[in-house]
Amino acid sequence: MAEFKQYTVDTNFFRYHAYNNGDTNLRRAAVHFWKTAKEEIEKGEAVILVPAEVKRELEVQSYILSDRENNKIQRLLANCQEISPSVSIKLEHHVRIMSAYLRANFRNALGDFSIAYGGVSDSRILYSAYYEDSILVTANVKDFMLYPFLFNQSEDRLYDLKQSQFVHIPEETYNLVWQDSGFQNMFLELSKLEVELEDTDD
Repeated sequence: MAEFKQYTVDTNFFRYHAYNNGDTNLRRAAVHFWKTAKEEIEKGEAVILVPAEVKRELEVQSYILSDRENNKIQRLLANCQEISPSVSIKLEHHVRIMSAYLRANFRNALGDFSIAYGGVSDSRILYSAYYEDSILVTANVKDFMLYPFLFNQSEDRLYDLKQSQFVHIPEETYNLVWQDSGFQNMFLELSKLEVELEDTDD
């Protein structure tokens, strides 16, 4: 039996899938991913998760979309499970700091991979995917380049919708980042903030 997969999808996936007048290649890539994921779902091999933050972003964007596009997005959402893990402002901020640290200290080592520290919405989406231990699907990988560093180097964790493939961090680059004491301490702080949040929820 195939390994069960959890996909957490970013906002841009829905926009590219529903928008007929945009980049044809991106729309084709979004449709291809959806078709593949749906086949896995029907076989009981996968689930598609959508963060509450993505739904909020889509609600805001709905006012500039056509009825046809909004209806199509709603049909897509009907096949997804909403996730809304508890998150604190402190944790969101820490995720952004980790991304900024990665960009400031390892931009050259990352080579062809562009990296940004993203906004608050990006940090919420990233953390939602991380909390669910899932694959993050996005067309803006530069905003989520921190994500693969939160898991083992060999794991497929960040799916680039534009390229229709997973982002693979070279082992040498991955090890360079993880040998850095500053990054190690930041990861430990992330774990600590998670525990504090869980204790608060209890």
